[in-house]
Amino acid sequence: MKIICLFIVAAPLFAQTLQFGVKAGIPVTDFFDTATSGQISYSSLTRRYTVGPTAELRLPFGLGIEVDALYKRFEYEHTEDGATSGARGNYWEFPLLLKVRAPGALARPYLAGGFSFRTIQGLTEFGVDLLPGGDPPELRDNSTRGVVVAGGLEIRAPFVRISPEARYTRWGSRAFDSNNGLLESNRNQFEFLLGITF
Repeated sequence: MKIICLFIVAAPLFAQTLQFGVKAGIPVTDFFDTATSGQISYSSLTRRYTVGPTAELRLPFGLGIEVDALYKRFEYEHTEDGATSGARGNYWEFPLLLKVRAPGALARPYLAGGFSFRTIQGLTEFGVDLLPGGDPPELRDNSTRGVVVAGGLEIRAPFVRISPEARYTRWGSRAFDSNNGLLESNRNQFEFLLGITF
């Protein structure tokens, strides 16, 4: 009975410290670094959006633990001797961050850092004849981990918190790397995000 009473008393406190919302943003860096050599060229067609749900457990002393699920798209084209092929797909990033907020009434600057996991899904090729289930030859690793650092400003508005943020991720390995060195997925990722939590 004591445990049930404790849960009833603690439930409203827990509900006030756990927040849900959405993050959306714009990548500054391309997903791919591309180049041209003679009759062979690669080009990146980066989709300029990031979107996904976010949740944060707010802790005392301005601390918080944030977890996101961010969705992105990518595409590249490969031209060789006048023939064009390429691949497109999507990927999910799952950052887990520790946040530290400075004191403030209406606006609170914050720093965040942690780790992220990325997985590539829905990869399809075009312009080439492949056996079903084949992957492009440039694919090296469809999942990887990275280190994340971020800084932003949390603004309190009626019923919501708005958080513009700059975020940098350094990935541990390249997802794509062509044998000729003309296509590489970027291990450095920089983006601007806007979070809205309730």
